[in-house]
Amino acid sequence: MRIFLSIVAVLFILGGGACAVPSLVTYRALDGEGYISGSGAMSTTTAAFVTGTAEFEEVSQDEVEESSPGGSVRIRIAAERTDGGEVLVAVGSAEAVQALVIRGSHEIVNGLEFEPFDFDGVAVGGTRPLAIPEAGLFAVSSSGLGRQEITWTVASGEWRAVIMNADGRPGVDVDVRFGVRFPYLRGFAIAGMVIGVVLILAGVLWLAFLYRPGRR
Repeated sequence: MRIFLSIVAVLFILGGGACAVPSLVTYRALDGEGYISGSGAMSTTTAAFVTGTAEFEEVSQDEVEESSPGGSVRIRIAAERTDGGEVLVAVGSAEAVQALVIRGSHEIVNGLEFEPFDFDGVAVGGTRPLAIPEAGLFAVSSSGLGRQEITWTVASGEWRAVIMNADGRPGVDVDVRFGVRFPYLRGFAIAGMVIGVVLILAGVLWLAFLYRPGRR
């Protein structure tokens, strides 16, 4: 009987560790505003970087192993040109972005990773410039000198994120920062750590009770 109870106690400890460790990793990955972020340099000879917004959700779900069941997921994108020129950062519908880039060149970003920062790029269209986007083309956008940042609440449908030189010229060289925020994720991480610690302590105390000196 004691062997069976010992196995149960060990399972408590293992289960607690499996709960507490990922929760701790997730909690430490969150910044002060609750975003899981990644940053690095991106450079292309084409006129724009284009990526599906689903890439951001996939990256974060891989890192935290689950998304929140309620609230709204938010994506944050910031970019700054290394030469100090004007940059445009935007999110628009797949149709609107395709209409913009079809006559020029762009690099499709796949496999976006936050930590360490990495991505796979596929260049399309050579080095043809892009037309300057018309006002209202994007759901949200920011352009100008220095660091430009947008925050977009994920909506249904197909959406694309765009980073390009504001004048549409090819040769985009930027420092970027991406972030994804799942609602309630910080609370879930804290709850996971607490539950994990409780399970570990319960298992340890159980083993200590079973094998205390003088007990047969």
